[in-house]
Amino acid sequence: MKTTIKAGGAIILSGLLLAGCGGQAKASQTKPSSASQLTLMTKQIKNLYADSKYEMPAKGLSKSMLTKADNQKAKVYKLRGDLSKAQKKIFRVNQEQLIAAKRIFSVQSVLNTQLGKDQILKDEGLEVQKLNTDFAYLQKHKAKFAETIKDKVNLLNSEVKAVALVKSTLSGDSVQDKIDQARDAINAVNVKAFKDKYLPQLDEAIKKLPKDQQAEQAKKQAAAGDPQQAAVAKAAAASSSRAQAAASSQTVTQAAATRSTASTSAPQNQTSNNNGGAASNSNAAAQPSSSKVLGVQFISQEAAGAPMGCEAASALEALHYKGRAAGHNLATFLKTMPIAANGNPYQGFGGTPYAVVNGVYQSIFPSAFTPWVSQVAAGNPVVAWVTLNYQVPQWRHYDWGNGIDNAHVVTVDGYNTGSMHIVDPENGTYWISKSAFNAAYSYTKFAVAIQ
Repeated sequence: MKTTIKAGGAIILSGLLLAGCGGQAKASQTKPSSASQLTLMTKQIKNLYADSKYEMPAKGLSKSMLTKADNQKAKVYKLRGDLSKAQKKIFRVNQEQLIAAKRIFSVQSVLNTQLGKDQILKDEGLEVQKLNTDFAYLQKHKAKFAETIKDKVNLLNSEVKAVALVKSTLSGDSVQDKIDQARDAINAVNVKAFKDKYLPQLDEAIKKLPKDQQAEQAKKQAAAGDPQQAAVAKAAAASSSRAQAAASSQTVTQAAATRSTASTSAPQNQTSNNNGGAASNSNAAAQPSSSKVLGVQFISQEAAGAPMGCEAASALEALHYKGRAAGHNLATFLKTMPIAANGNPYQGFGGTPYAVVNGVYQSIFPSAFTPWVSQVAAGNPVVAWVTLNYQVPQWRHYDWGNGIDNAHVVTVDGYNTGSMHIVDPENGTYWISKSAFNAAYSYTKFAVAIQ
């Protein structure tokens, strides 16, 4: 049945036709299916990866792809009440893979932007904390991909550290320890173009040193590969050779006389050697070794997803060396660490080791004691509180007192005449000059020997 009504020149249809239009309007307002929206999200997540196991990112992973998947996730989230238990599990997996893809893209973007073909850091003021947090997450959740970028991440961190030390050397009073530390960091990068750019910058700081120290530093610079100082050292060596040649005849005559005297007048408790020198008394006391490395095994705080967990990682490194806490990895060991509800590091760990918390001093302090090097000589590794990358401390006042915002904790497991051997839960194992280490350690003099 259909009724036609004329009104003011217009024709209005009612009845069956009107009902039909009403049915079409109702159909157009039907809510989208939660299952179909979840299926679309799953498809978009798969597009972010190059394989079905979600191990490697898609070659063309882009910001627009992530944004599209993120928007689709928001749609599914609104419909989450309509999802079945199995669908909720799929949704949760999709969200995890989206988070991982975002971190992959973030790390890739930083590496591509900061390290060009010349492998030299582009932004000297780059903050790498987020990069390292993201990379630690990928090491845990996307290990195959993380392995492919590990060298680049390490290189970028090394360059950031070296540049910061160079800037610190140039900004304040010139001190040999700071120059040595900066030079060591530049050499650790092991990229010629980087060395050529930053080694000569230390020459400005060297010029401010006393004359005798300038000569010593010039030799170190030349040995490190500084072209300017290498030329200076070469000229100095040539001058020295000419001076030595001028006195050679007198030196030879005097040396011959000395050998003749030594061979005929050696005391009874010594014997002359083939070069005319006296051999040591066989009853002399044995001297202690001037070098020792215990061989403590590195434990990565980043791999455990604990960017602020250097204290626990260093402690566990030392404990494992002593054969203790064998049932713990860093993840389980962190759960045993006391947490200070009031954020006071003298009472427990402030905040959480798993993320950066603004306004909270995220550390835990031991009782201070010295001397601690003797503990290493006795076969006991030492957990020591220093500053991150051995830089100048950044002091800040908290409710419980003053703290160093760029504090860091490492394990000391060896030494030689001029250096300390470090097992660093952030940067691996390396040697650092005693002067640079002692400078960073001296700010708090916090250390614990694991016996």
